[in-house]
Amino acid sequence: MKLPATLPFSQPYWLREPGTPGTFAVADQALIGRPENPPAFPVELTFEIGGEEIAYQVEPRFRKVDRVEGETNQPLVIAPPVFVELPRPVFVFANTAPKTLNVRVVSQVEKAMGSVALEAPAGWKVEPASAPIELHGAESEMTCVFQVTPPSGAGEETLRAVLVPPSGERAPAYSRQRIEYPHIEPQTLISPARAKLVRAGIENKAAHVGYLPGAGDAIPESLREIGSEVKVLDDPEVKADNLARFDAVIIGVRASNVHPARVSAWSPELLAYAKRGGVVIMQYTTMPGPKPEHLPYPLKVSRDRVSDETAEVRLLVPDHPVLNFPNKITTTDFSGWVQERGLYFPNEWDRAWTAILSSNDPGEKPLDGGLLVARCEKGWFIYTGYSWFRQLPTGVPGAYRLFANMISLGKVQP
Repeated sequence: MKLPATLPFSQPYWLREPGTPGTFAVADQALIGRPENPPAFPVELTFEIGGEEIAYQVEPRFRKVDRVEGETNQPLVIAPPVFVELPRPVFVFANTAPKTLNVRVVSQVEKAMGSVALEAPAGWKVEPASAPIELHGAESEMTCVFQVTPPSGAGEETLRAVLVPPSGERAPAYSRQRIEYPHIEPQTLISPARAKLVRAGIENKAAHVGYLPGAGDAIPESLREIGSEVKVLDDPEVKADNLARFDAVIIGVRASNVHPARVSAWSPELLAYAKRGGVVIMQYTTMPGPKPEHLPYPLKVSRDRVSDETAEVRLLVPDHPVLNFPNKITTTDFSGWVQERGLYFPNEWDRAWTAILSSNDPGEKPLDGGLLVARCEKGWFIYTGYSWFRQLPTGVPGAYRLFANMISLGKVQP
């Protein structure tokens, strides 16, 4: 059966067009309210019961027998002949150094020929201009390597992948995301293959960073974007002597909640590392917060948060090193944040902590506990409730600049 050229891909109808904050864009108003797309190929069955004809539509499905799960079935997916998958949704360029992109191309047909190219706005350079593709068999794949060089000036742009068949007509490429769990229907998202390009002036003095996972976030990948070599640490590696080779060690979000015993085991070594000159950054944790022995000085985590991502942020100690080295932080660095400012801010803390920032939702009291910095003998300890785990993966330049200051704090000259 030959698919009509106008048949849309199997993208949920509310995701086919770009939306606005809080609102989906749906061109066909008749679809609004439906929990799923209408069947791409509805089959109409006609029953005759008591002399009356009743028409009923069903959706064709693919059925197979799995040796473990038994008989399974899944919905029909309407897909392009080839998928193009960029390695990340956001690429951050802290300087003019080029980045290498390994682009994955996956065929959905028996034979796919042509080339793939990356289109960038004026000022950005992509090499090569295109890469040939030749794939045989459904789900066969190959990798095409490109190099992207940014301009000298700051800005945010979009990188788009295109496919060029042998006939020569360039067409937008699409990527695929599968969502598969045993307890729900398999979902397939098919969206344009594109990525955000961010060129920003970001100085980073932390060449080596250790990372202790929490509930899961993409900060290690984000820091690699700005030149840090990030090592995700295993428990046996968390020894003060071993940590000395890192410029900073970061504790992942909600680590005290999901790994309380592990954090308790890490803490003596982390505190010893900080006292010898290291930088420890503990990201937010929910109630009841980290145990006293996890920190160099007491603090009490609350439910305070700043939900408005555009809320004013005030610099409480403008001359503090964390706001000046190696990047000079101003209020403009808090533009373009997403979803929120932060959550579970401490509302009580020892005098040894220095409150760096203040913010609040409109009409609410100022919250000063979102970024607390303390001297820990020769080093530093930072507790922060600001949502870096949301800002860095989405390429917010100001968040990168301030986080780079945090991990570079050990390089500040006394």
